[in-house]
Amino acid sequence: MSLRWRWALTLALVAALAIGLTAWAATLSADRQLRGAVDANLRERAAHVSRGEIPDSHSGPEVRRNLGGDVPQPEERPSVLDDLPRAAGRSRIVDLDAVLQVFDREGGVVLRIGPDQVNLPIETVDLGVATGAGRSVIRDVRIGGVAYRMITARLWDPARDNASGTAFQIATDVSRVNANLAGFTRRMVPIGVIGILLVGLTGWILASRAVRPVSDLAEAAEQIAATERLDTETRLNRSAPGEIGRLATAFSAMLSALATSRKQQQRLVSDAGHEFRTPITALKTNLETLLRQNQNLTDEQRRRMLEAALAESNQLAGLATELVDLSTDVHQNNEDYDDIETDELASDIAHRFRRIGGKKVVITGKGASVKGRRSQLERALGNLVDNAVKWATERVEIHLDGGRVRVTDDGPGISEEDLPHIFNRFYRSRDVRSTPGSGLGLAIVQHLVVAHGGTVFARNGASGGAQVGFELPVERVKEPPDRSE
Repeated sequence: MSLRWRWALTLALVAALAIGLTAWAATLSADRQLRGAVDANLRERAAHVSRGEIPDSHSGPEVRRNLGGDVPQPEERPSVLDDLPRAAGRSRIVDLDAVLQVFDREGGVVLRIGPDQVNLPIETVDLGVATGAGRSVIRDVRIGGVAYRMITARLWDPARDNASGTAFQIATDVSRVNANLAGFTRRMVPIGVIGILLVGLTGWILASRAVRPVSDLAEAAEQIAATERLDTETRLNRSAPGEIGRLATAFSAMLSALATSRKQQQRLVSDAGHEFRTPITALKTNLETLLRQNQNLTDEQRRRMLEAALAESNQLAGLATELVDLSTDVHQNNEDYDDIETDELASDIAHRFRRIGGKKVVITGKGASVKGRRSQLERALGNLVDNAVKWATERVEIHLDGGRVRVTDDGPGISEEDLPHIFNRFYRSRDVRSTPGSGLGLAIVQHLVVAHGGTVFARNGASGGAQVGFELPVERVKEPPDRSE
């Protein structure tokens, strides 16, 4: 299932839950409110009957005597039962929707006012009210399939100044109330369904708009996987708001980096093939000559050819090693980053080349602490010093200025046309193409330094010679130690 459908269904389910809970709460509230109004009306009617305070009215419901005989007559003054039928007849205590029934403590009906077919049920709880064992009670009853709400209360007889030992029931028809409540519930169902559909549709529309950049990314990734072309990033919507736009921008940057990496890889393969071709051809020629002309060659010629073949083999081995170093991802190196003092690094490199002899290597300036992998920075500085030693007449200087390292020789310098290209892979100027070397030394320096967040530079000194170096981010400046050359 697509993201937009999952989003739409999730919002629809949330809306269904919210609307369902709201409808349930509304129905419950309406039910309580309607029943509360009915109960309040029943209590008001019962209070008038119980106290004998019958309000005047123009309506007159049907009045009947009890089924068990005449109404008992009071001994001293008229009983409330004598006035109840007449009072009920001119009041709204018993209206067209209500029934009044009086019964004694044995459950015998003394008086009923209302429709003939409506006999209110007398149960144990009602008898308890008549005997004074219980308080008035309101409950739902069903008579002849019709729903009633009924209150049972004691009848107070003012002729005896106490409870008469009888109780009465007033029941009102609540069918219309229940019908209204059911109708309200039925109307809530289609309204809720429409609300759920609208929320789901809105969620689907919003999800479609939100995931469109993601769909573009997915299509671009599928197209790249199918065609292996990395030029589809121009179709990505990098202006999308929020995280989607950031994702598109990051994906576009990743494609650009991959495209650049592929171009560099293709160029490296092409350049490497070109550089390998010359020594391999020379090695093959020497070996073929030795094989075919071995009997006609003198010992001196044979020795020179073998030395040339060995030199070409060494050049091939060095070229292969440098290619591996250059193609290796320096970020995947297992060596941890550490604090490295550039003056200690320069001291180690200078000591190594001093042992080789032939050129004087000196250190000037003060160093700094930088973050990096020691072996890689040693390789970078070593390549710079090695390159300077090849062209120096007598002296090579390693100058430290914080995180900036500059290696200067006293040689002929670099021609202006070669300066912009000396860090390119396999680049060798016309003047040095006849000398040993692969043209990868300075390219490796740039590769390692850039991986450490630094930059490289090259220029000619004011008094002659070349100045080639790099600059790394500085952790802290370190005071220069005393050095002895």
